Formats: sequence, C-alpha cells, structure tokens
Amino acid sequence: MAEDLAGSMGFIMGNKQRERVVQILGSKGKMTAEKVAKVEHIPGPAVKKILAELAERSIAIENDGVWSLTDEGRDIEKEMKKRA
Repeated sequence: MAEDLAGSMGFIMGNKQRERVVQILGSKGKMTAEKVAKVEHIPGPAVKKILAELAERSIAIENDGVWSLTDEGRDIEKEMKKRA
C-alpha cells in the first residue's frame, strides 16, 4: 500500500496541472471537469485527460459527469498538504 501511495504521489507531483486538479477536488469536493478547468485556469481538454489518468489509477472517480477523489485520492491529497 505504501509503495502504491508513493508511486501515485510521484505521478501526481510530477505534473503541476495534475497536482492542482487533485488539490481542488480535495479542497472543494465534487466538481465537473468544466468547473475544475474554469477554477484552475487549465484548458478543458487537459483537465479531461488528467481526470481520465486519475481515474485509471483509482485516484478520482466520475459519477454522472461529476468528479471526486476516491479514498486513495483523499489520502494522497492529505499527504501533499503535509509536504507543501
């Protein structure tokens, strides 16, 4: 589990936009991809790609067009706050 967390942390923290998407979902809760793009000033297609990558790694999940962090995603977001 710790290795998975470390690997996911590296994946997210290796890209500033990924980091911002995880942070906004962690702090604001559920959002649509469009809202994430608007709030974070990241192009919509980039946000959708990032969310798809996060979903592949079970960090974020989509339900009826609304995205949120999974339990693992929340753990990662908490760890990111500690390291900031």
